[in-house]
Amino acid sequence: MTQTLKNLQVQIISPNGVVYTKRARKCHVQTIDGGMTILPNHIAMMTVLDISTVVVAPLVEGKPDDYIAINGGLLEIRDNELNIIANMAVRALDIDDAKTKMELSLAEDKLKQAEINQDIRAYHSAEIELRKALNQLDAFKHQHNQ
Repeated sequence: MTQTLKNLQVQIISPNGVVYTKRARKCHVQTIDGGMTILPNHIAMMTVLDISTVVVAPLVEGKPDDYIAINGGLLEIRDNELNIIANMAVRALDIDDAKTKMELSLAEDKLKQAEINQDIRAYHSAEIELRKALNQLDAFKHQHNQ
């Protein structure tokens, strides 16, 4: 008889090392094809993640969710082990709100300048920087408004 587990081991790794590791009830991610919630005993799979916030529900109900901003990456789930390899990952608790708002302002300025110069490459680059900053601010907001 196969025993079913009621939790997942979630681990998020960036080029700087392990950013997050905990057991969880569930984990919500944003793939390039849309949102997905991973529950215990999920079928094995791999998928590509978008610039988004990973939301991890702790084992104890009633405790606040954990929010981790990522700049895209790869998710693998197998045997209740959920691993995310991210290009960049930062826990919302570690986000510097003032610094991120400055990055947002700089990205907006770059976007405007690229539009004035009609520079499509610069525009797309600035657009990605803008999405990354907005994502971190969104994660920060959710974590601190629970």
